[in-house]
Amino acid sequence: MAKIRPLSKKRLNEAVNLLNEVFPSEEEEPPSEELPASLNEQEYKSYLSRTTKSDVKYWLAVDDSGRVAGTVGLYCYEKDKNEAFWLGWFCVRPDCRRKGIGEKLLRFAINKAKRQGKTFLRLDTSTDPDELTARRLYEKYGFKLIGRGPHPDASIEKLYYELKL
Repeated sequence: MAKIRPLSKKRLNEAVNLLNEVFPSEEEEPPSEELPASLNEQEYKSYLSRTTKSDVKYWLAVDDSGRVAGTVGLYCYEKDKNEAFWLGWFCVRPDCRRKGIGEKLLRFAINKAKRQGKTFLRLDTSTDPDELTARRLYEKYGFKLIGRGPHPDASIEKLYYELKL
């Protein structure tokens, strides 16, 4: 079973490559900026300021062979920093799915947010059919749809979910 470990400089490229594979068209806030920012907020101050994010942290699910099998992150937006964490770059490598890794990562993030005293865990996803399994997992864990909005890909919508902790 996969073990959850903090993101490290040693694993950074492997994690970014996985995210680029799973989210190939993500251009708004690329993982190639956000993940390194979680390791060195000072160096990525302009990125964090532009996105109004802070307290950015990422973790990896590492499988028995030592490969990165999934990622999960938590961050705050300045607008709701006192009450909520946001779930960041949550994914599982396609060949590692249906093994409980996604549930393990999601439970880990929920527990971290609770221990940090936040009231809510929020996330955004989309109506993209490739994200249906993740949306079902969020709903299974009690996340409620709280809003919809435009997505850079006009053929789909952005969805906002929230879990009361």
